[in-house]
Amino acid sequence: MAASYSSFLTTQYYSPVFNTALFDGPFRIYFSQSYESVALKIYHLLQTQDLALWTEYKKWSEKTKKHAFILIYPSAQDLAVAFDGDPAASLMNRLWDEGLILGFANSNEDDNFAGTYQQILTQLKNFIATEKTNLNLQF
Repeated sequence: MAASYSSFLTTQYYSPVFNTALFDGPFRIYFSQSYESVALKIYHLLQTQDLALWTEYKKWSEKTKKHAFILIYPSAQDLAVAFDGDPAASLMNRLWDEGLILGFANSNEDDNFAGTYQQILTQLKNFIATEKTNLNLQF
């Protein structure tokens, strides 16, 4: 099933604070306009430093019509409510019919960004490795 904007809007993960999104290839990044710099940083790093992962996701998305959703919430509490999780968790993920959902609470501190980005990469790599095994596909 192809990821659709309207189906995402009906999930518990959607937040009205998401007034901006980047859609490119396999990735859908949702955020508040005030977090645009963080979203663009993730987008840029995925396409430059982690191009192999980007390419792998692009091939996966073409075969499965699924996407990776990266959601930037304004606070840990917003993240916990959306994912029914622990407010102390810095990154949460869920499988969804239309792909993988990763959510994290934005930190305005650049020191925390590197760690958060590494967690995002780890989750993305683990998911795509599992997908390859489960679907017995080569991307």
